[in-house]
Amino acid sequence: MNGAGPLTTHRPERVAVVIPAKNEAERIEATIRSAREIRGVDLVVVVDDGSTDATSAVAMGADALVVRHRSNQGKAAAMATGAQMVAIRDGAERAEGGERFTEELHAEPRTPGHTGPLPAIDPGTDVPRALLFLDADMGSSAAAAQGLVDAVLDEGVDMAIALLPPQEGAAGMGIVVRTARRGIERATGWRPEQPLSGTRCITRETWEACQPLAPGWGVETSLSIDALTSGFWVKEIPADLHHRATGRDLSGQLHRAAQLRDVLRALARRRHTVADLEESPEPVGGEDAEVWTPEPESTTSLAPSETAPAGPTPDPSAEERAERRRLTLADLPVDGAFSDDETRALGDVDPDALDAALRALPVDGLFATDDVVFLAGVDLALLGQRLGRAPVDGRFTPEQAVIIASHLGIGEPELPEGLRPPISPDEYASLVVHAAVEAENS
Repeated sequence: MNGAGPLTTHRPERVAVVIPAKNEAERIEATIRSAREIRGVDLVVVVDDGSTDATSAVAMGADALVVRHRSNQGKAAAMATGAQMVAIRDGAERAEGGERFTEELHAEPRTPGHTGPLPAIDPGTDVPRALLFLDADMGSSAAAAQGLVDAVLDEGVDMAIALLPPQEGAAGMGIVVRTARRGIERATGWRPEQPLSGTRCITRETWEACQPLAPGWGVETSLSIDALTSGFWVKEIPADLHHRATGRDLSGQLHRAAQLRDVLRALARRRHTVADLEESPEPVGGEDAEVWTPEPESTTSLAPSETAPAGPTPDPSAEERAERRRLTLADLPVDGAFSDDETRALGDVDPDALDAALRALPVDGLFATDDVVFLAGVDLALLGQRLGRAPVDGRFTPEQAVIIASHLGIGEPELPEGLRPPISPDEYASLVVHAAVEAENS
């Protein structure tokens, strides 16, 4: 992208640092102290996302504003909580008049009909703080995020993303990065170098335009897509930041599998931005092809009923057909109503057959409407067999079923050493994604 974003005046003048943290008692203090060295930062918020160590106590001791989740809710939820706390602080300061509110403002002349003079607050105080998201394990290197803050406060950049140098000990698998990069490029035309970089400085207006966030580790992918498609200026900025690298042990492999799972889901939830490419009859291939692209054929027939009413019927308009389809699809196990685009994407699918196939899955809960559009092109009978054979304790969530449906062609995953059945549905979904990673790399 080039050129400034929608905000050309009234740029933010201050920055709030938001640090999602889980079990980072050893590093959080150094990260907070380093973050305070960044020019423009006047508030540090730490969101303790269900830590079992002293993360909260250490962060409070370092004079950060701390809020704690009782249980782990994931990175996206922690970011949202931190941003909400900053908004509350901004609102309280505006109500108090802010630093620019002075007693001289009360010296305005009285106007007939008024009980007294009203204070006039400098409109500059209405510009909320920009948000700088930092990883809790960056330690003393956090101050190197200064370039991101300068880009937002001084250059007019709406979302500045850190370009990190190679991290010592990193053993990541490229499929996660490639999948996110290609998905963002197909949705926006912009090809990021580090699509999964979580260190970002964002204006409040840009942040609000990117709601709701994709869950978990898909948040960075969704932020980039939503900001760019909303017309904001997104720029990658080199920053000498360092954090703890993820290794190749079982924990690291499951972590990367969870990352890929969430990135795939973030892309799937924003698939309307690349509908023209997905509808292309040419297959998408190559080393970097997204593994979530569904097969066009399904052995489970969801065709419309062949029973036709007697006699000629008038050809309804496109709007009437969409309304009839929307009302018919309303009985499916979905959370919310189908949009016009989703209704058209379902085409002539038989709602009765689709409803029966969805309800036959060992799944508890309602599906998102865009996930139903995706599942309509999947072999739901095969998916049901796969879910039924899984060595899990309990039923799957709709989100987990969609992830597994995205990888039906990979085969059933093998349980690594250290995991004995039954396992949780979430662990099984992560292993399925990990199997996809291994298949891609081999």
